[in-house]
Amino acid sequence: MAIKNITQLRRVVFRKKATAAGPWSVFTLEADDLGQDTVMSVNIAPRTRSRASSLGTAETPIEGSFNALAGSITFLMDTWKILGEAIQKWTASTYASAGANDGQILLGDGNLCGDGQYFSVIAQGLCEDGSVADIELTRCFPSVDDDIEIGTGDTPTATLNLHPIVYNAGLHSADGYPAYTVRFGDQDITKKTRLNAATGEYDEVQG
Repeated sequence: MAIKNITQLRRVVFRKKATAAGPWSVFTLEADDLGQDTVMSVNIAPRTRSRASSLGTAETPIEGSFNALAGSITFLMDTWKILGEAIQKWTASTYASAGANDGQILLGDGNLCGDGQYFSVIAQGLCEDGSVADIELTRCFPSVDDDIEIGTGDTPTATLNLHPIVYNAGLHSADGYPAYTVRFGDQDITKKTRLNAATGEYDEVQG
């Protein structure tokens, strides 16, 4: 089982493709958005198979299957804009003198089926200049469905649950997303790369 809490985040990048061959649509939570109290949690536990032997019962992981596959980001909420943009449900205000953070998130708008579109979510370590500390959950359905407390005297916290799904070659091989479920570390093991937060692509690091 791999349970990892990441507290030293440089940024979290949400990537989405409208079409498999098209460019990434990118939304990025930078260090200023995340703050020092942001925690990203990733929990990955494979399914196992029990086998009896003369030495006792042994547990063997079953490749590509999971008993637990979860991810979330918990951070202090100054405004709702960060969450709304992360789940692409932010509507900016249009009234006179509206500021950048004025607006709303509307959930349960009557669209019962939704657009069925997932995101790639990539967390980057604070000081790493390549991708060796990156964690990617390739297909997630982010949502705000955790307890939210306001008016308690403390700054409200909110949890963005990522709801990662398992890669299925029959369903996902042509969607333009990576052909795996989770990646820890380098995006390319033949050369040093760094995620370009503007394009959503990994570029080779020169020099």
